[in-house]
Amino acid sequence: MSWEVLNIKEVKCPCGKGKIKKVIKSDDWNRIKEETPYFECNECLERYKIEQEQFSPKPKHDYTIYYCINKKDNNEKIKLDL
Repeated sequence: MSWEVLNIKEVKCPCGKGKIKKVIKSDDWNRIKEETPYFECNECLERYKIEQEQFSPKPKHDYTIYYCINKKDNNEKIKLDL
């Protein structure tokens, strides 16, 4: 059994100089695994952390919303389109 990359979603980071990426993988049994998004920008990596919220609205499917949270000012919360 092995996990293969199915898709890589990426968006610009808050400073606009780099990217935030999320890798989605699939295995031989069609299971899906979404990895935690990560920064490809040193400036944003030092300034922000990524947090997530899980939602389960019935009868729709579960989904996750990701946010960039300023490490020094928790009031700065940027929703990511991942």
